[in-house]
Amino acid sequence: MAEVKSESRRARQAAQTRRDILNAARRLFAEKGYAATSVAEVAAAAGASVQTIYDSVGSKAQLVSALNDLIDEEGGVAPLAGRIPSETDPRALLEIAVSITHNICKRCGDIIGAVYGAANVEPALAVVRDESRRRHREGIGWLTGRLAELGALRRDLEPERAAEMIAALTDPQVVRTLVTDYGWDWDDWHDWTVDALAQLVLPDMSRTGRR
Repeated sequence: MAEVKSESRRARQAAQTRRDILNAARRLFAEKGYAATSVAEVAAAAGASVQTIYDSVGSKAQLVSALNDLIDEEGGVAPLAGRIPSETDPRALLEIAVSITHNICKRCGDIIGAVYGAANVEPALAVVRDESRRRHREGIGWLTGRLAELGALRRDLEPERAAEMIAALTDPQVVRTLVTDYGWDWDDWHDWTVDALAQLVLPDMSRTGRR
């Protein structure tokens, strides 16, 4: 029993060390940029050794790639997505998609800004951006499949086109444009996007619902 507790404690410590490293990398990448940040600087900011970073996460490229997992965790993606299979309210399904993007952009805007801002000139960041987009589109595809399963899409709308519409309006770049550039309030963006998506993809009888 003591050995099991010891192993559990070590696992928790290892997980916390990894999280400290990723948070340090997050801050430095946002403040200094990816290219200007060294692994040694990340180690110093995390209170760890360079070797610990390689052991816990990996290379600098692997370090930045792991930020996608941090984004998903802080955005509460798993618990929100976990509601999709049992949800029967079409509007509530749209709210799940919007809430995931809302959480990710509001809580992880610094990471998204650093990644998207330099992805065109930093191959490692382009990989992270592309993986983020893949996850986004895959998740929306799954959610749209649930809408189609419920018969909740407009009859004249193919599921693939509906998924494209939902993915586009919940893309982090669109959100950042409306909230950061145009000064929209987060709640206003959330409600407007749910309403807009309901108008675009749901039949008339499914467009209203709980807010």
